Amino acid sequence: MRTVLLVSEDEALDLRLRRALPDCSVFPAPTDAEALRTLRLTEVDLVLKHVTQPVGDLDGFIAKARQLRPSVVVVCILPAEGLSPDDEAAAEGADFAVLPPFTTSHLRAVLRQADEKLRLLQEVAALRTARRTAGPDPLAEEPAVAGEGPSRELTQVAKEFAKALAAGFDLQRVLDLFLDAVSELARPSRSAILLAEDEHRQYRVRASRGLSPHLVESVSLPADGGLPLWLMAEGRLIQIEEALGRATEASAREIAREMAVLQAVVAIPLNSHGELVGILTLGRRITGGAYGRRETETLFNLASHLAAAIRDIGIHHQLQYQKEFNERILQRMSSGVITIGPEQRVVIMNRRAEEILGMTARDVLNRDLRALPSPLGDLLFETLSRGRSVTRSEIQLALRSLPLEVSTYPVMGEGTAPMGAVLVFEDLTAQRQLAMERRAAEQLQLLTRVVARIADEIKNPLVSINAFMELLGERYDDASFRHHFTSVVGRDVRRLAQMFDKLAALVNEGDYKRDVVDMRTAIEEALIEMGVAQMPAAPADARLLTFTDESTQKQVTVNFSLEGKAFLVKGDRGMLKKAVAYLIWYLLRKTPGQEAKIAVAISHVAAAEPLQITLASRTAEVKPEELRVIFDPIQVVQENLIDVGPCVSQRILEAHGGHLDIKQERAEVSFTATLPVTQL
Repeated sequence: MRTVLLVSEDEALDLRLRRALPDCSVFPAPTDAEALRTLRLTEVDLVLKHVTQPVGDLDGFIAKARQLRPSVVVVCILPAEGLSPDDEAAAEGADFAVLPPFTTSHLRAVLRQADEKLRLLQEVAALRTARRTAGPDPLAEEPAVAGEGPSRELTQVAKEFAKALAAGFDLQRVLDLFLDAVSELARPSRSAILLAEDEHRQYRVRASRGLSPHLVESVSLPADGGLPLWLMAEGRLIQIEEALGRATEASAREIAREMAVLQAVVAIPLNSHGELVGILTLGRRITGGAYGRRETETLFNLASHLAAAIRDIGIHHQLQYQKEFNERILQRMSSGVITIGPEQRVVIMNRRAEEILGMTARDVLNRDLRALPSPLGDLLFETLSRGRSVTRSEIQLALRSLPLEVSTYPVMGEGTAPMGAVLVFEDLTAQRQLAMERRAAEQLQLLTRVVARIADEIKNPLVSINAFMELLGERYDDASFRHHFTSVVGRDVRRLAQMFDKLAALVNEGDYKRDVVDMRTAIEEALIEMGVAQMPAAPADARLLTFTDESTQKQVTVNFSLEGKAFLVKGDRGMLKKAVAYLIWYLLRKTPGQEAKIAVAISHVAAAEPLQITLASRTAEVKPEELRVIFDPIQVVQENLIDVGPCVSQRILEAHGGHLDIKQERAEVSFTATLPVTQL
């Protein structure tokens, strides 16, 4: 450790200098008078003096500093300009000088030189004193008196120490009472207790008697050197005479310097579980005599008990902090949390759980889990007894029919059986209400866009129908006109009916029938309704069918194949036929030429697998941006009302418990639909 006296009134410079002195005890002094007062009371190794204009009596300050501390090293930080020859001569009295502007690396280089000079001065002083003969053993054995019982002082010390241990978990009060007990026993002129700080592993003064306030605030001992390292390694007390007797060793000189700064002659470790919890330092006795061996042994024993108490208090405060921290987290959580212990009693219930369940924690805590609304208690018991977790499961409470999303987790201990269970839940009422509002908003938005598109979609069919109706009275007797009228008007009317049929299925959920449907025959019927003349009499695994699509006038070739035998599903036969037809019509409209090729395959290989229907086309062309929004009715309606077919098919299949996907690979566009199978 190095003790540094920083004489400066510039706060910005102070911060910069302190960053260059990370492992030193820095004593700030804004004026020369306060600096000299600190030098009188404190062992200082280095003086950093910031010289400002006017310079003043710089040489006088340096002379007084060396008079008070002959071995001190003085570094002056001079102003950038304005120095007179006399000021420069006064600055030459310092050991080192720094002229602004300077960098941090330059400053650290000067400080290293100052540290090297200080080390050389200390070694010279140590070599000069090494020849002196050692004095008498400061821990000389005191003669024991036969039959001597506990003295009144020891009895008083025992009482004071008992008070310290009875102070509970108030660490500062324990330290103060302990120092009072030490004062009763040893009568030191000064005493201090330094405790370790976890952040930087520095030992700082936490309680003291007789030390100056500036020492208490500024002294810090690094854990990896000097006195703390020696006490940790040796595990015994040390007196300053022992350190001075080995002054030729750098570590001993460092220990002596740190004890001198603390104005101590004895340092006693506070060890607990092999860890240096703190350091007890004692100054000279008020009578001036040395400490006896029996006194130091008693102090060492008391210090060991104090170390255990300090460690336990630290663990208690850490646990208390963690408990409060966890409680704050639980109180601020947006989900409800309930925890039970091994006795099936509720131990935690946070604020959000109270709000959701409409219960107060005091009515539930420390009570059996049956106090919770059903089925929360059953879920917790299942998790506690079997160690089985539940993840994001939706339930409905018997209380107020409240919908909840719950998750449970076992709390495992060292053994195999759970030592508790945690229930995390969230109220789904707001989410469901929001989903309903979003659904209503989407339907309103869809309806608005549909109405806007309907005018464009029905304009051409209505124009043709109106034109034919005007000519019907004049040319009714013309057979060719009547045939043409029936063909064109019928096609346009069917197109309009199909369009409105799609829209109705898109915006209305509808109540579908739940009959057993053979999807093979349902798809055959859909193909016949689209224009296939007739199906082959005998069923085959693969059939080639042709027809002319009335709406697009395209020549269509359908490769219809089967894999498996049973194709039974439960649903509405008519709606399932429409779902398949809408997908085929979509592929036809996306075919640019007059010839379209469609592949329809039905597959049900294993009984446990769902029924799969694949509709693919190598002639259809779908752009990637259309493919991404093909099942979004709002986006599709915005472009083309007729292409809403896949959206309707998806709604129908999902209402039957199925699913619809689309993919595009190389030159093929394919829809894949899955439906759950059923038995007769």
